[in-house]
Amino acid sequence: MASVLAYYSRTRFIANLLPQLQKAPSLRRVVTVFAGTKEGKIDMNDLQAWKVSMLSARGHVTSMITLTLETLAKKAPEVSFVHAFPGSVKTNLGRDAKGVLITVAKVVLTVIGPMFYIPIEEVGQRHLFLATSARYPPGTGGASGVPLEGEALAARGTDGKNGSGVYAVGSDGESADVKVERLLASMRKEGIPEKVWSHTEGIFERVTTGSVA
Repeated sequence: MASVLAYYSRTRFIANLLPQLQKAPSLRRVVTVFAGTKEGKIDMNDLQAWKVSMLSARGHVTSMITLTLETLAKKAPEVSFVHAFPGSVKTNLGRDAKGVLITVAKVVLTVIGPMFYIPIEEVGQRHLFLATSARYPPGTGGASGVPLEGEALAARGTDGKNGSGVYAVGSDGESADVKVERLLASMRKEGIPEKVWSHTEGIFERVTTGSVA
């Protein structure tokens, strides 16, 4: 299922490398690319998204990623976390997908895609900026990255505070809007980050121990 790659594998990768990243002498940052700023409601009865509709799946998984980054940031506040949305980029994603709708979508994108695709080179440059700029500092501990010029400020974190350590950013590098911040705040009040992390740890334990339960 899509959430294996979109959520579980990337979370495991980050969690496994986090102790080493915390020991880095200078820049300490995680940049994960999915759909930051596109957060939506999470179906707490179907965290693995077995039955979540295609229209709701992106928002569901995106919020799980962002909230999990917030959880990891509490464990490693000296590391900054950036959840980025790359924009429209021509890739091989979905090359093996089949079906009438997929075929139609591919034909349409072949025709109109070149009008709004962001060049691969530019996408690379933007993500290099996300990975190195002091615009996205950790919550504590310095190691902010390449210094900002002029009167530039640290980006607004997912909690609405500048430079707070976890950032959901769009293809232009700008932070999520107030609507997303309010959605994430409401989920925090409901204890959803803790529930998502507990579920995630349970999945990891089940997979690594070979438990069927």
